[in-house]
Amino acid sequence: MLRTARERSPWHAKRLVDVDVDAVTGEDLAGIPSMTKTDVMEHWDEMVADRRLTLELAEAHLERVASEGPAYLLGEYQVVTTGGSSGRRGVFVWDFEGWLGFALARERPTFWLRRNAGGDREVRRAFVAAAHSTHPTAILPRTFAGSPQLGVGRSFPVTLPLAEIVAGLNRFDPTDLFAYPSMMHRLAGEVRQGRLSISPCELNCGAEPLLPDARAEIEAAFGRPVMNLYAAAEIGVIARSFPGSAGLHLNEDIAVYEPVDAESRPVAAGATADKLLVTNVINHTLPLIRYELADELTVLAEPNPGPWTGRRIADIEGRVEGSFAYDGDVEVHLHLFRSALGRRRQVLEYQVRQTPAGADIAVRTSARLDTDTLTRELVDALTEVGMARPQVSVVEVQEIERTRSTGKLRRFIALASQRD
Repeated sequence: MLRTARERSPWHAKRLVDVDVDAVTGEDLAGIPSMTKTDVMEHWDEMVADRRLTLELAEAHLERVASEGPAYLLGEYQVVTTGGSSGRRGVFVWDFEGWLGFALARERPTFWLRRNAGGDREVRRAFVAAAHSTHPTAILPRTFAGSPQLGVGRSFPVTLPLAEIVAGLNRFDPTDLFAYPSMMHRLAGEVRQGRLSISPCELNCGAEPLLPDARAEIEAAFGRPVMNLYAAAEIGVIARSFPGSAGLHLNEDIAVYEPVDAESRPVAAGATADKLLVTNVINHTLPLIRYELADELTVLAEPNPGPWTGRRIADIEGRVEGSFAYDGDVEVHLHLFRSALGRRRQVLEYQVRQTPAGADIAVRTSARLDTDTLTRELVDALTEVGMARPQVSVVEVQEIERTRSTGKLRRFIALASQRD
């Protein structure tokens, strides 16, 4: 990774000029400055290792995908967007080998469970996650749709009305189910109410924190353990949980992980780190070397139980977003807002504040934004999930106030927290 970055990326060549890339070890990375999502977005063209790629080209590709459906950029690259816990929009490009590594790291528990079940079983996989072809939870299953090991039988966008998702799952009767934790929790409630009658052999959650109370209710409803994953669109699947082992195991063959404090100093196992520095070694097209993820986490000090490998971390409890609840028993998954805002290249940062009838949205932009079209799109989406006469306002601002203690941007603010 370092050799590729120094040879093909002008931005990284300057950072690595004094690094012996043929002799470097994981411990030597501490001598390289860290990098952020802001660095990526401000130096994108100089950072990519394929000189044909530009941010403008990637953004134009994302706009075509939004209107025409999934496609490879230049016939070989996947392009994804993310807002992340920082609230800053990012655009990331993956080469195919890296993308395959992303998928394989996601599926390790599945392979293990199938092998130990005593033979091949029929697989009908369902995803209840992102709908738009700029998010990994939507693109990964489509990329490998032809593979029974990696593909997916049906996708159910979380932006659909819950009753429609339930009816579709009942018809499909999946053996394997993936959903955002907030949605899996709602599906568990549908099982208890007798409206959802599926009995999947395997349950997987990701993209949001899986909190202990929700996990307990999900497992009680489905009668199966939940396997949790911690991932980032720009890094891949960072860690996975496995049956019989607490916490999550780091996938240490796809990246080098450095838990650090706020000043980027190493944090020992057993102590909580303020952020995680990640060096992704599987995606050589957009080298991320000591890339900052602003998630608090704790590396567990206890020994690993066999047969699992990789250091273990405690369950991630940050970035809780879930959904907004409205009168009339209407729940709106926050992906509805994330998807619409994340697709627009002009949006640098945003904050969605729930109102009794909809939402007030503040956006910081790099260029003029068609707020009228965005507003109509969100009103139509809210109407589709069951809200009567939703009201949405979108206002461009110079700055969005951040949390003083962490500097993070609260992207979604529910009515309940506003009253508190």
